[in-house]
Amino acid sequence: MAKAKTKISYVCSECGTDYPRWQGNCGACKAWNTIVEFKEAKVATQRTAQTSAGYSVQDTEIEKLSEVSDQQLHRYKTGSSEFDRVLGEGIVHGSVVLLSGSPGAGKSTLLIDVLSRLSQIAPALYVSGEESKNQIKDRGDRLKLDLSKIDIMTTGDIERICQVALDRGHKFLVIDSIQTMFLTGIDSSPGNVTQVKESAAYLNRASKEHGITTIIIVHETKDGSISGPQTLSHIGDATLRIARESDSKYRTIRADKNRFGSAEEIGTLAMMADGLKDVTNPSAIFLEHGSVEASGNIAYASAEGRRTLLVNLQSLVDVSNGEIPQRGVVGVDYKRLSMLLAVMRKRMSVSIGDNDIYINVVGGLKLNETGTDVPMLLAMLSSFRDKILSSKTLAFGEVGLSGEVRPVPMGQERIKEAIRNGFEIVIVPKKNYHKSLETQGVKLIPISQVSELENVFDLAT
Repeated sequence: MAKAKTKISYVCSECGTDYPRWQGNCGACKAWNTIVEFKEAKVATQRTAQTSAGYSVQDTEIEKLSEVSDQQLHRYKTGSSEFDRVLGEGIVHGSVVLLSGSPGAGKSTLLIDVLSRLSQIAPALYVSGEESKNQIKDRGDRLKLDLSKIDIMTTGDIERICQVALDRGHKFLVIDSIQTMFLTGIDSSPGNVTQVKESAAYLNRASKEHGITTIIIVHETKDGSISGPQTLSHIGDATLRIARESDSKYRTIRADKNRFGSAEEIGTLAMMADGLKDVTNPSAIFLEHGSVEASGNIAYASAEGRRTLLVNLQSLVDVSNGEIPQRGVVGVDYKRLSMLLAVMRKRMSVSIGDNDIYINVVGGLKLNETGTDVPMLLAMLSSFRDKILSSKTLAFGEVGLSGEVRPVPMGQERIKEAIRNGFEIVIVPKKNYHKSLETQGVKLIPISQVSELENVFDLAT
């Protein structure tokens, strides 16, 4: 059989944009010297019966979209409720999941634990191109896992891996990592943009055609994005990232993309001696980091998907010693801070723009929702006035340019979570307030204008 002709193109290693010829600058992401040669060989895939196929098999027949039969996605529980939460209540049969994270974040530890549980359902294969079989077995023994039904290979040959999985009937596959995998028909080394893209595409086709549920570990760049061509993230059905929090004991899992669930969910795990364990009340973790009672401190209720997460938000407002006031923002939107300073000056007659201003979300979390407006204003006012808010005070609410305080989604859930965690004063938008939420020993303070925030200090100090 004649070898398929290789097509040569040029691909930006940062954003994945294709070009017919080499050029120094990528027109899409504007990066320089990131365009590399890409040899795309036509890879033949064996057609087999679709009796055990995944959710997305090749189907060339035309039919009315309204007449397509409903197919209920089959999900498997991984044994970790936090991992399942981020995936969308379990991993979908025949799907491809990418998992990235910094070295030491716990990717391999999590997946050997998950595979140990999934192997009780159907045959499972762990493939490592980075560690030896002994290293992986030692990790499993240390975690006291049942390894009796897990097969293991230490190779990077993708074609051989897929053939072994088909021959032995494996239904679960872990690849550690895609940067060590290769196709023998491509003349480049493992980790090259061509090898990474084609290896992932080959695994994706095999998973979909034969119903193999695949989890692929992906290296991470310095800025926290997945390493390799941008097209890699399009190949996976879900792209997850596991990250360490400021306390190295805790890990959070987030979804950058999820075809079978919300990309807004967050999972929290703790690294223990016997592996990564689910944290059922992550609010307690993030609140304990900022338990010091001082001016500029306040708690905030963040809505992460279906979970309400309580965190501490801090501000420091100080006299500026330079010609240009300093601004430091960690965990919130810098542009949001500029807008709030203008609202304070215009709607509250409070001008602090000439001061150095710092905002910090304790615990390293990044908050992207507008509900942080009210606690940011209160934290800045607290620091500027040097008035301490009670450590049992929590606030949330969006602020408009006219100075109005707008309601936020999941208002009732945020209030209930605050009460459950022992907060006694909860400052909420008036439209999120309902009398039925009042509980003995808890004071709910509804506000409709930012001008009312000055009065809050008399109630919450």
